[in-house]
Amino acid sequence: MVFLENISQAIVENTTKIIGYPISITDENGTIIGSNDLNRLGSFHKASIDVLKRKETICYEYDDVRNLENVLPGIATPIIINDEPIGVLGIVGNPREVKKYALLVKSHVELMCHEYLKKEMRVLESKTLDNLIHYLLNPTTTADTEQIIRYGKMLGYNLDLDVNRVCYLIEIDMLTNHFSSPNNPIPEKLSWQFFQNFSIDILRNFLIENKEDLLSFLTLEQFILIKTINRTETEDFFIKRMEYNINRMTQYLQTKYQLTARISMGSIKNGIDGIRYSYQDSLKVLSAGKKTNISPEIYYYTDWDIILELVGNELTPYIKKRLSEKMTKFIQHPNFQTLSSTFITYCKCNLNISETARILFLHRNSLVYRLEKISELTSLDITNFEHCLLLYFAIKNSGFKDKTTKPKCL
Repeated sequence: MVFLENISQAIVENTTKIIGYPISITDENGTIIGSNDLNRLGSFHKASIDVLKRKETICYEYDDVRNLENVLPGIATPIIINDEPIGVLGIVGNPREVKKYALLVKSHVELMCHEYLKKEMRVLESKTLDNLIHYLLNPTTTADTEQIIRYGKMLGYNLDLDVNRVCYLIEIDMLTNHFSSPNNPIPEKLSWQFFQNFSIDILRNFLIENKEDLLSFLTLEQFILIKTINRTETEDFFIKRMEYNINRMTQYLQTKYQLTARISMGSIKNGIDGIRYSYQDSLKVLSAGKKTNISPEIYYYTDWDIILELVGNELTPYIKKRLSEKMTKFIQHPNFQTLSSTFITYCKCNLNISETARILFLHRNSLVYRLEKISELTSLDITNFEHCLLLYFAIKNSGFKDKTTKPKCL
């Protein structure tokens, strides 16, 4: 088997250092694919054929190999995987001395083969699942949908079930900083190439409850979870239960690995086409959520704060351009950040000057001065709700992000 050739030389070199005896490994055709003597690599080893046929350990004394070409004294034992010999392990030396190592080294080699196969199988399963999710998230025709359903059944998923599903996007943040930090709590062997499997395992443990749930990665830091909602469960109960599981997961990541996660939930949809719409909604929710101060960073499609952000994001290019043109003088003002933050707080306090002044720890006259300055720069009436709505979306459209926490206004 090809995989044995990939790992045999490393096994030979590492094991020889431990037991102190030369080792060789041959494949199912009797070709030496691992040896301390590099000159023997690629040569034919006739004795291995006998071991493969008999499927048992054979001792070769000095007299037994005297007339055999390329055969050294020692122990030869078959490497068995799934009850079939895939190669032969040879330990060179006096058979009476090396025999005690035969079973131990054989078990070690077979264990490494199993681990290698397990790893390769996981990679293959991950790739097939990635393909399935790729098909689900992209526009399809009726014929394509039928093929996707068949492909899903091959992987054990019944995508034709009449159930509601919802997409979650999960971002695990600040990876570069953590991997480069000398106090990195993540083992070095998990850095980058193992991070995705490491993260998938954590997400699976906390969030996978249904055999129909799909979980995969979209990028190194972003994962997608497609949850199937049980028919017997109300949407409200499902959301609350998932919120509890998500909070446990984020706390675990923060406490154990000092990693920050943000999660967005899309709309709940029915059918296979609904998966794509829910995914598109979760993308919008994630983008909108990043512009808010919602904490913990769990964003829901039904959250009014998210909906308000989505309204601003969905403005037509024409409206955005008109707002930008009308607000140029205000946006380019040196105190734009301070004035914008003041106005956003003013909106969150229901246009109540006294409450806004209290939240911002400003004298009422100072706040009034700021609001009058905004009115002067924008030609808008700050006491008029419609004008405030226009200004609110203009500020959001400018890319401004309010860094203050959400005020607790009366």
